Amino acid sequence: MHPHGKENNMEINKNANTALRQALEGRREGSLSSNFTFRMMEQVRIEAQRQHKRKVVLGSISLITASLLLIALAVYALVFRLNINWGDFMPQVRFSESSSMIGFYGYIAVLVLALLGLDHLLRATKRKKGF
Repeated sequence: MHPHGKENNMEINKNANTALRQALEGRREGSLSSNFTFRMMEQVRIEAQRQHKRKVVLGSISLITASLLLIALAVYALVFRLNINWGDFMPQVRFSESSSMIGFYGYIAVLVLALLGLDHLLRATKRKKGF
């Protein structure tokens, strides 16, 4: 280790302590800005709003995830576990011909859900801005 390294560190610490002491002595005793309480309460209010919004978003995500998992579980149970012959319940539908349309119907369903979600978000922001 360098012999002057320890002395340099002590000198830097003394300079930092001196600067800090001067800054603390230079401040006026008991003087806060006139709107300090208002600004502090505004910051508290903003943080409370952030926490509320975070709770709402996490709750919504949890609800959507749980719902999708339940739907997926129900579909899995109906299709793979119960071995239901769907032709007995819906004889007018020919499943061999309509199986190619399932992808299209799924696409339309996802598109509708996405548009409904977007509509909900836009209405919420419009309501929040007060238009």
